[in-house]
Amino acid sequence: MMGSRSEILGRLRRALAKPSLEHHHGHQPEINDMRVLFSSDAVHDSLIDRFKREFELVNGEMTVCPSIEAAFESVRQLVHASGFRKVAISTHDLCRQLRLLERLPVELPEVQFVSETIDSENVFERDHLTKRLSEVQLSITGVEYLIADIGTLVVISNPEASRQISLLPTAHLVLATTNQIYPNMAELFLHIQEKYGDNLPGSALTLITGPSRTADIEKVLIKGVHGPMRLIAILLDCPLSSAPDT
Repeated sequence: MMGSRSEILGRLRRALAKPSLEHHHGHQPEINDMRVLFSSDAVHDSLIDRFKREFELVNGEMTVCPSIEAAFESVRQLVHASGFRKVAISTHDLCRQLRLLERLPVELPEVQFVSETIDSENVFERDHLTKRLSEVQLSITGVEYLIADIGTLVVISNPEASRQISLLPTAHLVLATTNQIYPNMAELFLHIQEKYGDNLPGSALTLITGPSRTADIEKVLIKGVHGPMRLIAILLDCPLSSAPDT
């Protein structure tokens, strides 16, 4: 018995003394391995169509706009048609380029618009923003990336752009450009790794695939329990004065 125990412990010591590179903590996967792991048949020339198809398959709603003005009009019509009376607008660059906080209150005076802007170091302001966002029916934000073959939105959270604005409201409207679309997770992760290395500019990277869906113990699907019941994307297919950092 003692001999077997000594033999097992000896093997463990030898294995730990020379850890395999494949399982070493912090080991970066080979590029080819990453591409094989997340491979798909998405073609670059059809990324917009592929993303739209996959996004709608998971109950997302999507519109492609040829100009900033067309995108603003789509946002205005959506807010008006929704009947929502409390809307939060993020500080994302696309929201600023469309001048949503300046223009929407003029176009829709019956709607109360809330800005996400706060002093991130002030605990009272953060708590107050959480309370306000919990009362909001619709949020309008940007995203960092889109993944075509699974119809997924990718958001990087930071002190100026929290996850709450995309999780607490009943509906979530996303603004993005068509050049933010990546064919699959492999190409996106490789881009992020190449651009940022270990210094991702945010506290979390969140993947959003369709509206919130939860199944209870009886396998009954319920929407909106852990996030928005409705997810809408407006994509701008046009040149911008300063395109989002991709």
